[in-house]
Amino acid sequence: MVEKLKDTSFYTNLSNIIMEISKVNDLDSAYKTLSKITGTMIETDKDFFFKVEKNKVKEIFNTSYNPDIEDMVIWVNNNLDVSVFPEEELSYIFIPIVSLNTTHFIYTAITKEEDFSNEAMMLFRFLSFMFGNLFENLTLYDKILNKNLIIEKNKNFLNSILNSTNDSMVVFSENKEINFKNEKYDHLGTDIQEKLNDIIISTLDNERNQSEEIEVNDKFYSIDSNFLEFENEKNVLIVIRDISGTKELEKLKKLDKMKMEFLSMMSHELRTPLSAIKAYSDTIIDSYELLDDETLMEFFNTIQSETNHLHRLLNDLLDFSKLELKTLNLEKTNFDINELINEICNTLEDFAKKNEVNIIFDNEKSLEVFLDRTRMRQVIFNLIQNAIKYSDKRKEEKFVKIQTRTVNQELIIEIEDNSIGIKDEDKEKVFDKFYRSDTSLTYEIQGTGVGLSIVKDMVELHGGTIQLETQLGEGSKFIITVPRGVENE
Repeated sequence: MVEKLKDTSFYTNLSNIIMEISKVNDLDSAYKTLSKITGTMIETDKDFFFKVEKNKVKEIFNTSYNPDIEDMVIWVNNNLDVSVFPEEELSYIFIPIVSLNTTHFIYTAITKEEDFSNEAMMLFRFLSFMFGNLFENLTLYDKILNKNLIIEKNKNFLNSILNSTNDSMVVFSENKEINFKNEKYDHLGTDIQEKLNDIIISTLDNERNQSEEIEVNDKFYSIDSNFLEFENEKNVLIVIRDISGTKELEKLKKLDKMKMEFLSMMSHELRTPLSAIKAYSDTIIDSYELLDDETLMEFFNTIQSETNHLHRLLNDLLDFSKLELKTLNLEKTNFDINELINEICNTLEDFAKKNEVNIIFDNEKSLEVFLDRTRMRQVIFNLIQNAIKYSDKRKEEKFVKIQTRTVNQELIIEIEDNSIGIKDEDKEKVFDKFYRSDTSLTYEIQGTGVGLSIVKDMVELHGGTIQLETQLGEGSKFIITVPRGVENE
């Protein structure tokens, strides 16, 4: 054995050790390399890798060994120095692999040689030092790899969770660059992504969380914007949730409620004239001989008035049904719109006087149009009647003012009043089906909630528009614009 070490110089052996160690990149190959290097320096019969824990010896690879050497292993573990123990014709070489006062294991080789030079002992100690550092680094590297694997696993797990959610999530930097996004975000359309710009700017400027709902392409989204500051860098976490189904459900529930209220109101509206008709007709039948002509005429007029009211209600229902089914067709004819308005004003004159409302329309000039006369009568009649119904009882002078004019090929009708007016939050809803403004006066006045809806549909069926200008307590103005249908004179 001594002769084998002498075959190569001390520095050559050092160089070989360093070169072999440089090739090691994992713990498994480190054990093999240590065994290989030792084998090139001395002829070994067997080698072992012992671990000592609480004075108990364990062979790392479960290789069988003579238990008699355990005391020697423990002694070397305590002294932390290369040791040689000769025994009969064999020698045990113990090389502790140590770093930072930590013993990784005790490498043990059995050889038939007994004498070792100082040079050999220096090489063994060099092996102890180099492999101690190597195992320290590889152990740390393994720990880092394991931690990275755990981090990567946790990251993948978190990404799986974020990708499995129904919400779209994205994180923007202060420069509006995307730092993170889940798969759902990529499935969003560009239209909604473009709308996030203002939300991001507002969140960054105010440094506070925000929530809002937006509508894009007939779909509703809830957007939560969260301000995040990490390592002195500002970020914005956006969570986008599609709430179209919820909104649709809310809309259906609201519509169902309005339909029920509509049915309740219609029952009341139909019952009122029917009750009056029945009461007066029963009285006539039961007491005909006792009633004078004047009383009879009064009863007949009441029956006729309630019958007309009932007729209008049923017509509204029929028209509403046709409009919903899109089966209502216009029958256009040439007629004078100003003449029609005068006719409506005369019809509502008594109703206006009863409510102390002055109807103002002094346009005697003929204005020919090509429209559906019956439907336009419904529209204008409904609007003037409503203006009278909702007149402000507190005002001494109450009026409904009607004006007509033409601009290019369009007819413009304005119906203005100084009634109770409409609240701002109700302004956009007055044309909705079954909607009635929630005021005390609303419950005093009969109505089905479909009148203005029918008016709007009738106007749009003519290819026109209807606008509302109103102020609570001041009054309202409805502006109808429809194609005139005939050449300007």
